[in-house]
Amino acid sequence: MRGAARSLILGVVGVLLTVCSLRGTDAGAAPRKAGGEAALRARSSASLERALLRAVKEADFDGVLDFKRNGERIAHTPNVDVAVIELDKEGRPVAAANVLLSRDYPKGVAVPIDMTTWGTTAVRYTRWDLERWDGAKDWSGATAEEDIVPGRQKARLRFMAPYPASLFKLLIAFRVMRLVDRGVVTLGQPWRFLRDTEDKGERAVWQWLEPMVTESDNGSTEALVKLLHEKGEMAGLNAELAELGLGTLQVNGTSPVTGRSWNPGSIHMTALDTARLLLLIEGGPGVLWRTPSGREVTAAELSAAARAHLQSLLADQALHEALSSTLLCGDARAERGIPAAVPVRWVSREDGTVTAAETAFGRDTRPCNASAEVVFLHKTGQTENYGSDGGIVRPLPGSAWRRYIVVFLSNLGYRYYDAAVASAADPSKGEDGFPSVSTKISYTQRIPALGRRIDALMRERQRGQVRADR
Repeated sequence: MRGAARSLILGVVGVLLTVCSLRGTDAGAAPRKAGGEAALRARSSASLERALLRAVKEADFDGVLDFKRNGERIAHTPNVDVAVIELDKEGRPVAAANVLLSRDYPKGVAVPIDMTTWGTTAVRYTRWDLERWDGAKDWSGATAEEDIVPGRQKARLRFMAPYPASLFKLLIAFRVMRLVDRGVVTLGQPWRFLRDTEDKGERAVWQWLEPMVTESDNGSTEALVKLLHEKGEMAGLNAELAELGLGTLQVNGTSPVTGRSWNPGSIHMTALDTARLLLLIEGGPGVLWRTPSGREVTAAELSAAARAHLQSLLADQALHEALSSTLLCGDARAERGIPAAVPVRWVSREDGTVTAAETAFGRDTRPCNASAEVVFLHKTGQTENYGSDGGIVRPLPGSAWRRYIVVFLSNLGYRYYDAAVASAADPSKGEDGFPSVSTKISYTQRIPALGRRIDALMRERQRGQVRADR
């Protein structure tokens, strides 16, 4: 993308973000008394928790089909981690809920959340182990060395955290923008990427950053990971996140030579900590949360310019195929998800189709864009064994008001699919036989159906709050 086009796109996105932000900040709420804040959050979170638990149960993730089992039903309840943070009109968190699903909790379980930290210490999170998932190891046999955060062997809940796939690129983008704030790099600074001895060319930092987020481009991610290594800044990423109270967000084992080596069991994210990172990117007045050590985390952890840039990239996301499914518009085999619009830059003027991430999705997205109700600033991730999506939801002008953060992590990659596309599966073709190859439906449609349920419940919750403020 050339500079003029980039400036135009950012300008349009900036106007959209400003309109949506203003929509969320008019008629400021009366200040609350500090003494009742925690109790109010707890009551509101309890009702959100009940609704989210019901939505996850209704998704029926036990019904997906497994390509590795010749299209039979999945052998065990998948590992699913879903978090929602509800925001008020000023962008402050007012309620949060986190639900885990696994063979340990086949009906789902709510995670206890601290109303001051907006985090939890009640879950023993362990590293993802595909052999353990597939049955080659004892399901309950994780050792202390496999803990993502140490010292939680006696925690009330346990959960093997699915590999986040390309959702981890959000962590790389966050780290890069922190370096921009510190003056270590600039967005306009040229960066030549040598992948080992292979010259991948030179671009400005922003030109690597943009496709990494908007199209999940792996080559651009490799370039920025290597940039962080060469600046001596990769090692500090995990410590920086831990200092913010986000200890389950970790990037380990990446190669300083190629920028690659992204492996399950080495890169970790959980839904609640990811949601709080998105809360920081979204910003809001006052203290967003306090860490267990008492540190107050505010929007000032990132400059306003850095937050605006990250928001613009997330808003420019092309891959609406997980919690939102606009790329599959009109396909009878697809479920409607969060009713978000695909950014116009990706939509063909001739036929309304989208081509992104080297994939032609082949559906006319214009009808779904016309009926869209929200902007979804988000990042997706998917491999054969893992599927994720997480972002910030804001209302479009004229639509029902809601504002919230939602994050979904799972081991439901394109290995798993639904009966509606089962006829496209051909195990005899190996990798070419996945239904996603011919249908371009890569995620089980239970994921966008869950997104739709969550959006509906948030719309209803926040409609009541808007009425109460009038």
